[in-house]
Amino acid sequence: MKNSQQKVRQWHDVDSALFRQEIIPRYQPAILKGFANHWPAVRHARNTPQALVNYLMHFDNGTAVDAIMTPPDQRGRVFYNADMSGFNFFRNQITVSTVLEQLSRYACFPTSPAVALQSALISACLPGFLAENTLSLLDTTVAPRIWIGNAIITPAHFDQSSNLACVVSGQRRFTLFPPEQVGNLYIGPLDFAPTPTPISLVDFHAPDEARFPRFKQALQVAQVADLEAGDMLYIPPLWWHHVESFDKLNVLVNYWWHEVPAAAGLSPFECLLQSLQTINHLPAEQKQAWCALFSHYVFNTTENPAAPIPATS
Repeated sequence: MKNSQQKVRQWHDVDSALFRQEIIPRYQPAILKGFANHWPAVRHARNTPQALVNYLMHFDNGTAVDAIMTPPDQRGRVFYNADMSGFNFFRNQITVSTVLEQLSRYACFPTSPAVALQSALISACLPGFLAENTLSLLDTTVAPRIWIGNAIITPAHFDQSSNLACVVSGQRRFTLFPPEQVGNLYIGPLDFAPTPTPISLVDFHAPDEARFPRFKQALQVAQVADLEAGDMLYIPPLWWHHVESFDKLNVLVNYWWHEVPAAAGLSPFECLLQSLQTINHLPAEQKQAWCALFSHYVFNTTENPAAPIPATS
């Protein structure tokens, strides 16, 4: 993948007011440069990888967490197996310390399996970490999660919520696309994916131009964020992001939250799946009619469809 894409804008000396009044309303990715430089975890990472390993192990309470391992021939790319009947990794429940010990062993070899602890709730497995590595931008009820691994590639996917991702150790590259690029990213099955939401089928390092010809159009509007320890990336909801970690020990802490409280019942993504089941099989004329109704009642951003209805006492 060529590195000629637009760079994500960097922001310095960010506080809560700047974050909420200027960064979030733009609905664009943003790098909060060096925002977590003061974290003890970041300082340990900049000392030596082993210093960070020791620091994290000190907090490990022995709770098992989700981890995956991909064979060396997969080059760290989290994906499907050859016929897309399953995935190309093994999943296990192990402790944070076990993951760190595996990474330390594999760091001695030129090629090794890719290992990743994914989305572990920090309060459940490393509770003391939270008291020393705090975030002032969000409400304290937002529960951070930790990601630990070696060189891993997570294909382009989206989150339904807002996301702040803080690099503690290693270098990461996020390649981001606005939501409307969905048709140019060639998304896999919506109800069967190796990540919580569907992923792009395109191998960004070796795109099959015959199979995915419109991927070039997506690259024209891509934004790239190259992050180092202490940097934090804001990802707006529904922005596609392809994530690469490059080092033998990569640690990231992220925060997911909803700016607008989630409604009761189905999530928007679940509504999408249900709409596919109930509308997609209809004749073209009826699908177009439902499109008009949804556009008026659900996606109308210029007027209130209920405005003509008299208010009731």
